[in-house]
Amino acid sequence: MSEGKDRRNVTNYRHRKILEKLYEQGSVTSDELASTFSVSRITIRRDLDALAAVKLLERTHGGAVVGASPRLESIFFEKDMLFKREKGGIGKYVASLIEENDTVFLNAGSTTLEVLRHLKGKKVKVITNNAASITVELEPGVELIVLGGEYRRASQSYYGDLTLMGLKSIYSSVTVLGINGISPRKGLTSSVYQETSVNRAMIDNSSGKVIVVADHSKMNSVSSFLTCGFEKIDMIATDWQCPLPFIQELKSMGVRMEAVDGDGLVIHR
Repeated sequence: MSEGKDRRNVTNYRHRKILEKLYEQGSVTSDELASTFSVSRITIRRDLDALAAVKLLERTHGGAVVGASPRLESIFFEKDMLFKREKGGIGKYVASLIEENDTVFLNAGSTTLEVLRHLKGKKVKVITNNAASITVELEPGVELIVLGGEYRRASQSYYGDLTLMGLKSIYSSVTVLGINGISPRKGLTSSVYQETSVNRAMIDNSSGKVIVVADHSKMNSVSSFLTCGFEKIDMIATDWQCPLPFIQELKSMGVRMEAVDGDGLVIHR
């Protein structure tokens, strides 16, 4: 089966989230997934059977495990290509909020990478654990400092004690965080436990705004590990496909929400 067909089979939102959880944990149970997605075990079993049919996982009694095929990992290496226009618009808008001489924390992720790509015409200092940042063609005024540490290949990120030590003596004027899940009840969550400590350290060492960047696929979703509650952030920037009722629900909780189009122009706030 071709890689293109594999990708089409995971365009279903719940299927992608199941695979994300499986890729991070190595195994999942039907009960766990039914609770996470608020659907029946029968629905989850059908999802797992469909993903097993295209060899993206192996079924077990009561759940699934990562299969021997390398395709699952290749799919997640390509997530930078998912929702490219949406992430580009978010990146352009948030980059416009960063001012001359700001010191910016950026964490790992494809949306934060778009912020870096759109930093133009300003003298700024960027500190990041995003290993993919070294592939970005930077403007002359952008000074990039990449934090060292243990390298996580799947998310192209650095984490661990060395990363936290690097952050310890740095304070940002703006912090931009990518996140895996945003839920009115559960807060802001990440799929990688090791990266939550980096996210929290960036928040703790922020002397200015904390901006969360997340495309619409992250909304009303819960990943495995809590990064923080909404009281720790100043704003969420998302794209035009984020459901308006969800935006309004978060706004009613006191969260500043900005939804932008593909050109980075605000359409809802």
